[in-house]
Amino acid sequence: MAQDESGQTARKWASYFGMFLSAAVTGFIFGLIGALIGSAMLRGELFGFGDLAGALAGIIIGYPIGVIAGIFLVSRVAHYRGSVGLGFTGSILGGILTMGLAEPIKAPIRPKMNPVTTAERNMPK
Repeated sequence: MAQDESGQTARKWASYFGMFLSAAVTGFIFGLIGALIGSAMLRGELFGFGDLAGALAGIIIGYPIGVIAGIFLVSRVAHYRGSVGLGFTGSILGGILTMGLAEPIKAPIRPKMNPVTTAERNMPK
């Protein structure tokens, strides 16, 4: 009986790890594809920064789509009963909260956390 329970536990963990790995890999692939498409679409625009803006927009849009695709793929292939709706909500909220909270906590302008401004400040004159 104990060995049967440990086998079920191992299968559950393997299934969960497969879901995690699939979501991460497909999120990365879709994010990379989105970055390449966005960069190509805005090339030469925005005073030369169109490539960067397009790449960031492509990552922001492509990664959550890839995570959702990975969850959907594993739920169909491995019959894992993960929630595609919760995966969608989590990937969207994760991106929104990360970008939305960057300014209130002053993440982009903390000189002690930015290695470039710290190095410039410590350089001999």
